[in-house]
Amino acid sequence: MGIPVISSRKPEFDHKQCSHCRTQLEFPIPKSKQTSVHSKKPRRQFGTEQEPLETELYDILGVSPTASSSEIKKQYYKLALQFHPDKNKSPDAEYQILSNPDLRKKYNEFGGKNDVEPEGGFVNPEDFFRQQFGGDRFVDIIGEISIGRDMKEVLQNAAEDTNGDGAEMRRETNEEERDKIRQQRVDKLVSNLIHKLSMYVDSNDAKGAEQFKNVIEIEADDLKAESYGIELLHAIGFTYSLKAKQYIGGDQIFGLPRFGHILREKGHVFSETISTLRSAIDLQNSFKELQKAEQEGLNDVEKSKLEEATANKGLTALWKGSKLEVEGVLREVCDRVLSDSKESKEVLIKRAEGLKIIGAVYENVKSDSE
Repeated sequence: MGIPVISSRKPEFDHKQCSHCRTQLEFPIPKSKQTSVHSKKPRRQFGTEQEPLETELYDILGVSPTASSSEIKKQYYKLALQFHPDKNKSPDAEYQILSNPDLRKKYNEFGGKNDVEPEGGFVNPEDFFRQQFGGDRFVDIIGEISIGRDMKEVLQNAAEDTNGDGAEMRRETNEEERDKIRQQRVDKLVSNLIHKLSMYVDSNDAKGAEQFKNVIEIEADDLKAESYGIELLHAIGFTYSLKAKQYIGGDQIFGLPRFGHILREKGHVFSETISTLRSAIDLQNSFKELQKAEQEGLNDVEKSKLEEATANKGLTALWKGSKLEVEGVLREVCDRVLSDSKESKEVLIKRAEGLKIIGAVYENVKSDSE
């Protein structure tokens, strides 16, 4: 016997029979939404570059929907430098969408951040800062720059109560981990540099030096296009050249040339350290000025100028810190390459000569506009 249905109105339930046990099942039928002549204006289905469908990501970053790529990048730097993971929402996902022309176009047209993601997902903020200085192309030469991770750790610790045994234990653990990572980095770079120098060391061609120089020039011309590529090449080249001259100078009369290069190295390290500290202090003062301005209710225009200046100083401090770190690591790498007890004096001299060639090429790299 079937289930009766009142014909004068639509049934409120639908009935189905289970195919396994033949039991009758009852399901409520969703009520259709009634439309009205007074209903709201239908939402736009598509946006444009000038009038995006949604502006949430722009609002989070604090930029206009018509902002240029440069303006978006500068604003992200400001927010990233102020970001603390325990207190604020990270703007990384928003930046990675709006800084990518294809993803930004898709977001402007269709909205929906959850459906607009870079291939492979969003990048870790530490990876983002690492990419600003050479990117992946320089990893085989300088390794993974740790300044981004270290700065994040310092900022986090500064916002927390670091007194007590727990904080001290964390610092000791972090220090041990950093030492381990640095040693692994140096080991890898030593192997990479020896391999590169072998092109010159193992060559018996009379034009070996010239051919090696040509190869390095092609490499340098390619690397200079990377973010901070020219600056990094100059820093690497300076270190290579100085270490090569120290080694070669040690075989000259009384080793005086080598002593002169050692003094030059110490002076350079001291100068770069002071410069980096000054940049850090300058950045710290800018943050204090920014906090004071917020407390005093500075107008938006002046506040924006102060934020931009702070962001620029932050980048300068990051670069100088990265440069100091890179040069320190490469000095250790060069010392190990040129003091390899498993190799003959002849091989070590040729390594120094090859290192000098690389250094000279890197130091003389210029931008295409020069």
